[in-house]
Amino acid sequence: MKGMKKIEEIKDIGEIEEMEVKEIEEMKGTRKTEEVKDIGETKELEELENLEDNPGKCSKCQNNIEKSWCHPCNAKRFQKEFGKWTSENREIDELIQQIQLNANKYQEIIEWIPFGRLENVAYLAKGGFGTAYKANWLDGIIYSHKKKMIKNQLKLRGKNAIAIYGITKNPTENEYMMVMDYAEYGSLQNLLNDNFKKLTWRRKYNILSSIVIGLTNIHEIGLMHKDFHSGNIVNQSLTLSYITDFGLCKPVTENNLENIYGVIPYMAPETLSRGEYTQASDIHSFGMVMLEVLTSY
Repeated sequence: MKGMKKIEEIKDIGEIEEMEVKEIEEMKGTRKTEEVKDIGETKELEELENLEDNPGKCSKCQNNIEKSWCHPCNAKRFQKEFGKWTSENREIDELIQQIQLNANKYQEIIEWIPFGRLENVAYLAKGGFGTAYKANWLDGIIYSHKKKMIKNQLKLRGKNAIAIYGITKNPTENEYMMVMDYAEYGSLQNLLNDNFKKLTWRRKYNILSSIVIGLTNIHEIGLMHKDFHSGNIVNQSLTLSYITDFGLCKPVTENNLENIYGVIPYMAPETLSRGEYTQASDIHSFGMVMLEVLTSY
């Protein structure tokens, strides 16, 4: 038995190393859907991109900065572009503009993405609050040649909630859509259905750890998810999980009794009996997800 245990441990280590190599390759930019724009078209942009060479000071305005991002210079740069695009919805335009003007780092940016810049659009699934598609974004993440720096920062962008890159509009359906990072393995539910035999105990632990980090971050900013189940968790690898679908997400201060909504096996008793949602209800739902990850049931 001891010999078998050692063999399993060695196998686990090999699997983890294989996973790490894959993630490093993704950071290097091998995934076509995350191609970074070539924006070295003007002297002004080149000056801003040189910030990485002198991360303590902006080479353009000489202000002290953090993490290669000069807020005043980039805010001016965004403002110059405002007249060149529109979502045809004033509130959405203002939302994107305010986020761009207030961004203090690359990973806080979202942008207006013309639907024509998305190709190979294909239906994935329909959820409680919308329909999911996958596509290739021709332009990719904006504003740097520094692919490795951008991709490393984007790994932390959503704090284990799926990254949002921008907003677009489907002209055929006349509906607005969020453009988010693509999860190669789909929902956690699908991952468990299709790959449960590949999930070692170490991998199960890593899946649950990443989910805990995401849920903790949601709770720490005073929110509750309210629709937490394995269909609303997606995976970019066998162990890298992200929380998504915040259609019911609300501040804890808005804890009014309301209509019951959710997936019954994951719902807390107080929710089912009284329509009461709290952060503790999310924890109950996580317990059901934990059981599902450990047993596949």
